[in-house]
Amino acid sequence: MMNLGLLGKNISYSKSPVLHQTIGQFLNIPLSYELFDVEEDAIPTYISMLRSGKLNGLNVTIPYKQLIMSHVDELTPSARKIQAVNCLYKKDGLIIGDNTDYDGFIGCLVRENIDVKNKTVCLLGSGGAAKACYVALTDLGAHVLVASRRKTTIDPLFKHVISYEKINSSQIELFINATPVGTYPNIHESIIPKEMVQTKTVIDLIYNPPKTRLLSFAQRGINGISMMIIQAIKSEEIWLSRKIKLSESLFNQLKEVIEHE
Repeated sequence: MMNLGLLGKNISYSKSPVLHQTIGQFLNIPLSYELFDVEEDAIPTYISMLRSGKLNGLNVTIPYKQLIMSHVDELTPSARKIQAVNCLYKKDGLIIGDNTDYDGFIGCLVRENIDVKNKTVCLLGSGGAAKACYVALTDLGAHVLVASRRKTTIDPLFKHVISYEKINSSQIELFINATPVGTYPNIHESIIPKEMVQTKTVIDLIYNPPKTRLLSFAQRGINGISMMIIQAIKSEEIWLSRKIKLSESLFNQLKEVIEHE
């Protein structure tokens, strides 16, 4: 039995357990995937469980994607570049921190036939998920503006940071919401107003609800379901040390689980 889980805080809404259990059933691999909704001081306990083999792998989510880096022995090159971790595993006795959000986001762009090269993209938010998107976008040749409410704690990774008041939507070709604003149960909230996005393509990394208020405003709206699925598959590949083919039938099965379970 593979013992896996998601480490975070206020994550009772997460569809990760049913998503990973469905992947396990598809692969005919018995696995357990639990939500570990914990305070920060409990994190070392779960690192110890991973080290001892009681856990075989962990995903990490809000608000610990950056904080968790101080608890691992090594970072993969992508996690080091992004400076955020969402996947933990043990290799050669060491706890490794990786980032599969990067793979998930690029996979989403590919599925949706979105070419960002030389496009001006506005990334809303500056947390762990935003960092993964930022690195992916810059690797793909996009010009990225980061809109943030933070004034003093902006990561040096971000080259062009503006306040929300300074967004000039006429210059933006793609908006990406990497904040939790609009997530269930706060489904009536939108991080920016309708006027900014009604003629634009918007990717909202939120997957619950599948259509956020922000996406309802957009000319073309894409939710975070495909990113969620692809990063989960990538995490499973790491934990199981094997490639997993994401067929359309498996993708649709996982999408159904996220939307309706």
